[in-house]
Amino acid sequence: MKILVIGSGFLATELVLKLESEGHEILIFTRTPNAHIQSQQILGDVFDFEGFVKIFGWKPQIIIHTAWVTTPGKYKSDLSNFRYAEFTTKLAKFVVNSDLEHFIILGTCAEYGLQSAPSRAGYTKLVPTTIYAQQKVAALNSVIEVMRDSNVRLTWARIFHPYGPNQDQRRLIPLLIESLKNREPIILADTTSEYDWISTRDISSAISWTIRNKLPVEIDIGTSFGFTNLEIVKTLEELMQIEFPQPPRGNHNLGPSEVFIADKNSAIFTSGWLPEDSLTSGLEWVLGT
Repeated sequence: MKILVIGSGFLATELVLKLESEGHEILIFTRTPNAHIQSQQILGDVFDFEGFVKIFGWKPQIIIHTAWVTTPGKYKSDLSNFRYAEFTTKLAKFVVNSDLEHFIILGTCAEYGLQSAPSRAGYTKLVPTTIYAQQKVAALNSVIEVMRDSNVRLTWARIFHPYGPNQDQRRLIPLLIESLKNREPIILADTTSEYDWISTRDISSAISWTIRNKLPVEIDIGTSFGFTNLEIVKTLEELMQIEFPQPPRGNHNLGPSEVFIADKNSAIFTSGWLPEDSLTSGLEWVLGT
């Protein structure tokens, strides 16, 4: 199939490799060229909407929208989140009058906000607490309304906590790996919440599965297993056979019993898809071991 991928970042890179391996014809629209991607890349800015929609002359059958602000330490409160939400709505209005078959948008588990139990699309209430998450939810609601009577299939895929090769070095797992290599002490902001870490190759597998199988509009892409940041540290120490010079210190800075995990009854799991990576095998992949 002809698939247009918007964005060429960390998640899009592994996704494109997966789709290429399955024989799809891929075109990437990106602001920044990516040397890891072999498919054709068109450089441009999604905020130049009139320029962007010219790409529909290529007649994509599927669009996968991965573009959003993700800069560590900035993205949660960045005002450009409003512009990305606006772009997403504009794109939805455009595709309902096109020949597109399937519009896939990557959401985030942050839309669920703070939860005390695993989250499940369509059941767990969305209580976003940051501008980033709030604008994701705003975009979701707007797109659903715009596409309500459309023949274009819509998928809103909430990604839980991704990791993999080529991740921004300021993210937790790359930061822990680098700190271990340099024998540097580390302070963890949160030591007791449980996070659902999913490898980018499993995310790519889940998106591929979604293309080939009928699922609800809103889906969760995670593993249904949670780990604390201290458990991530311990696993990395064992795999790298290195210990931090001091045991990692930190405090639980949220509230009681927060879990950021996809529910095991989420639609993608009950449809037959399951992740292949355990935390250990995924981290081994990142480490190249």
